[in-house]
Amino acid sequence: MGQNGERIGTVGALWRYPVQSMRGEALVEAEVGASGICGDRAYGVVDPEIGKAITSAGGKRKWRDLVTYTARFTAPPEPDAPMPPVEITLPDGTRFTGDLPDIDARLSKHLGRPVRFASLATAEAAYALSPLHLLTTATLRELGRHYPEGRFELARFRPNVVIDTGESTGFPETGWIGRELAIGESLRLRIADHCKRCVMTVLPQGDLPQDPAILQTVREHNATRAGIYAELLQPGAIRQGDEVRLLPNG
Repeated sequence: MGQNGERIGTVGALWRYPVQSMRGEALVEAEVGASGICGDRAYGVVDPEIGKAITSAGGKRKWRDLVTYTARFTAPPEPDAPMPPVEITLPDGTRFTGDLPDIDARLSKHLGRPVRFASLATAEAAYALSPLHLLTTATLRELGRHYPEGRFELARFRPNVVIDTGESTGFPETGWIGRELAIGESLRLRIADHCKRCVMTVLPQGDLPQDPAILQTVREHNATRAGIYAELLQPGAIRQGDEVRLLPNG
């Protein structure tokens, strides 16, 4: 491994999730700053009965339908600028934008309980572990090897950055904790921790069925871990196909 580090793969996919717990949108490129990919988890659904905290489909059962909704921005978000509205698509194909005057009533009707649609600027984040979640194709392939009947697809795991590790197997992220990654020309990250998986990995969404054995497989073969959290060291652009390098210690 040289001074520029060890090549461990390329950026195979990029994902942004404009609304917490809803399905997201695939990207070709993105800007990454202190809060992660610009626009990621910029909005969320709040339960007025419990304050300003944004709800999560991985929490109480009553919020699990959120993962069947899809959200995308109506215009590209920009750093240090107000977030544009999002378009929300329900499982039946119904669409509406998040800036409608009756957005709270619409979502409350479909979710079957009073809710408030909020931006992160006026609410509390559901999670504050890390601004960026990475996952390798090796991990998905390894999990699939242990449970071939299961569909270990990206939608179940909701990564921001998928690192294509070629034909590698196993769980390479396990050895990266505390290490630094260089992606593309300028982006630099420090791997902070493992990503512990929850019930969201088993929930039905799109054409994916409910499958409790997905989480059971992750638990049995990798201590409930799949993917890693990263902290920003140096902001920059990230694009599909960018080289990903593991930098030397020290």
